[in-house]
Amino acid sequence: MKADLKIALRDSTIATRPYVLVNPLQAKHLPSVPSVTLQYFMRLGEKVAATCKGERTLVIGFAETATAIGAAVASAIENAVYVHTTRETMLPASPRPSESLRLVTDFLEEHSHAKEQALYLSKSFGELSAYDRLVFVEDEITTGKTILNFLRCTGYNGKITVSALVFNGFDGRVFSHYKADFVCLQEVGYVRRLEFEALPNPRSGVEISVYCDRCLELAARIVLAVDESDVLDRDVLVIGTEEFMYPALVLGRELEKTARSVKSHSTTRSPLLPQNRDNYPIYNRYDFASLYDPERTTYLYNLEKYDTVIIITDAPDSDSEEIARTLLNCGNQKIYFLNFVRARDAG
Repeated sequence: MKADLKIALRDSTIATRPYVLVNPLQAKHLPSVPSVTLQYFMRLGEKVAATCKGERTLVIGFAETATAIGAAVASAIENAVYVHTTRETMLPASPRPSESLRLVTDFLEEHSHAKEQALYLSKSFGELSAYDRLVFVEDEITTGKTILNFLRCTGYNGKITVSALVFNGFDGRVFSHYKADFVCLQEVGYVRRLEFEALPNPRSGVEISVYCDRCLELAARIVLAVDESDVLDRDVLVIGTEEFMYPALVLGRELEKTARSVKSHSTTRSPLLPQNRDNYPIYNRYDFASLYDPERTTYLYNLEKYDTVIIITDAPDSDSEEIARTLLNCGNQKIYFLNFVRARDAG
């Protein structure tokens, strides 16, 4: 059973992330048949249960969309304890007043319209360390940042299972420091990060022959690093970032040798307005935080759907989440984010 996933716009005056993936089977944004929805959730539960046989397990569902999914998953695991996070500041009274409640942690869901989350747990269920495994349940996981925020806030470092109905461009390597299993029912694309050594920096002056040679060498290495099946006879888009344009064009030219078609353009600070009329050059616009300065906005225009998108940037310590999310929500499901770390002594 696969869900027919759709993209909906969020109110940009409220939410940080402008899009949401709407799943018609999860009985949240759209009405669904209860028996079908619960069967769908239980399929995830059965897969999760295989990761924690014989273990004392705490299942954590994330508010608010995954609260029911988490309960169904927990019901598939023998002797599991279930709790879900909350955004509520006033909790309903416990039916057993003798059970004292404690705040385990509060943490952020940074992309959400309601960022603050908290986890409470009755003292009768013990500390997180009392469990062999924590199972995290979400409706959709893209970056895993919310779960990582939870783990950092609690300091928990035992076994975990990261599960969701949908992995949307999710790269499990962000959990490389944890003993983690991953379970989902449906994968929608992927985002892969690759890093390469710094190019000579034209911001401080370069010998042009050296710079061009290095761009060619790196383009050749990138072609080898990217899965051949994502390029061979495919429609490919190469995106540079702001001032980092020439290496994107050199890479695009190399990819033209094997791809069906290659287009290249770059993000920009220029705030152009799209218009829906004949012969006007800009027909759509996407904005997100600049990779070079998260306090300012950068734009990408005339974005379409491609088989593979390759983003290359020399922004230091750059976060690919927003630009990757924009591309995923436009239907681009195979995304590479290539970081060329800018070095002062690279010349």
